[in-house]
Amino acid sequence: MKKILSLLPTQSLIYSLVCGAGVIVFIFLIIVSNQNLSAELDQEIEKLNDRIEQQRILRPVFDSLLERAQQEKPTDLPATKIVKLDPGDISKVSELIQDMAGRHDLKIQNIRTDANEIMNNTGYMLMRVEATGDFMKFRDFLMDLATIPSLEQIEEIKIGAIEASRDYKLRIWMAQKLPEDR
Repeated sequence: MKKILSLLPTQSLIYSLVCGAGVIVFIFLIIVSNQNLSAELDQEIEKLNDRIEQQRILRPVFDSLLERAQQEKPTDLPATKIVKLDPGDISKVSELIQDMAGRHDLKIQNIRTDANEIMNNTGYMLMRVEATGDFMKFRDFLMDLATIPSLEQIEEIKIGAIEASRDYKLRIWMAQKLPEDR
C-alpha cells in the first residue's frame, strides 16, 4: 500500500479525495433530497386522485341538487277570490274550521267571534281560534285555512309549547256582508 501511495503524488491524492467527497456530498444533498421531494409529490398526487374520485362519485348528487335549485319556485300562494259571509254563515265557518282541524289531527280548544266587530258594520269579523297539535300538521291546517273564501287575513299566530305538543292561537279576519250589500 505504501508503494501505491508513494507512486501517487500527495497532491493528486488530496485532489482525488476532495473530488470523491464532493461526489458523495452531491449524491446526499441533491439526489436524496430530490427523492424525498418526489415521495412528497407522490403523496400529494395520491391525495388529489382520491379527491377527484370523490368528486366523480358526488357529481350525480351535485347535478340533482343543482337541478332542484334551478327549478322555478312559486312566488305566491294561489289567491282565493274573497266571498263575503252572510250573517247566518258565521256558525258554518266555525264548523268548517273545526272540520279542517279534525282533518289535520288538531284539537280545537276554543273558537270565539268578536261580537263588537259584527255590530260595528266594518265588513269584517274577527275570530279567535285556539288549537293544539303537531307543528307540521298545523302548517297543513294553515294552508287549508287559506282556502276559505271569506278569509281576509290571518292577523296573528302565537305558538306555545305544551306537554308533547304545541298550543296555537290565531286571530283571523273574515269578510262579512254589510246590511247594504244584501
